[in-house]
This record gives sequence, structure tokens and C-alpha cells, in this order.
Amino acid sequence: MKEDSYNTKLSLNQQPAGSQQMCRTIEEDAPAVDHHVDMSSSTSDDLNLIPPLNFAMVDNGIFRSGFPDSANFSFLQTLKLTSIIYLCPEPYPEANTEFLKSNGIKLFQFGIESYK
Repeated sequence: MKEDSYNTKLSLNQQPAGSQQMCRTIEEDAPAVDHHVDMSSSTSDDLNLIPPLNFAMVDNGIFRSGFPDSANFSFLQTLKLTSIIYLCPEPYPEANTEFLKSNGIKLFQFGIESYK
């Protein structure tokens, strides 16, 4: 797929004069992408790609999941992540921090206290 095969438009919502623009709308004309994976031709390395618990794609290039551990690192490398948002108030584990550093991934932590 070529990057120039679709257009992305960014338009700001209309706001009264003098007010700040708070929302942006992104419209994307992109071809359909087949996310089907054929496991019949997978190698043993492919079978070791374990996503974190509750992993899902939110939007193109944006994912969500439960907390990853070292078993998930190979899978996360395939996503070519540039940043991770961590919502727990606890310090990020050293093994995970090293993984982020070695893969050029930025960590943004917003510690949110949870009440169950």
C-alpha cells in the first residue's frame, strides 16, 4: 500500500470569533485493510507473538490493552509503537522501561486512582 493512495483531511470545528478551538475532526479516505492472519504458513517465531490481555485496536495505529509483561514484548515490537500511555499510579517496572528504551518508545504516565 502506498501512503499517497488515500487522503487525510483535518478540519477544525467552527467556533465563535475569539474563542479557542477545542475539537478537531479527522476524515480519512483509506482503502480497506485485510487484518486476517493466515496461521497455516506461520513459523515457530510467529507463534510466540502473544498480545497483552484485553488487547484490541482502537483505531488505525492506536491500541489498548492490559498491562504487558515480558512474554508480550515480541508482539509489541511488531506494532512499531512510538508511545505508551500508562494510567496506573505505581512506578513502571524496570524490565518494561528497558524494553521501551531499547525500542525508542516514549512513556507517558497519568496515574489515575481506581475505585472498584
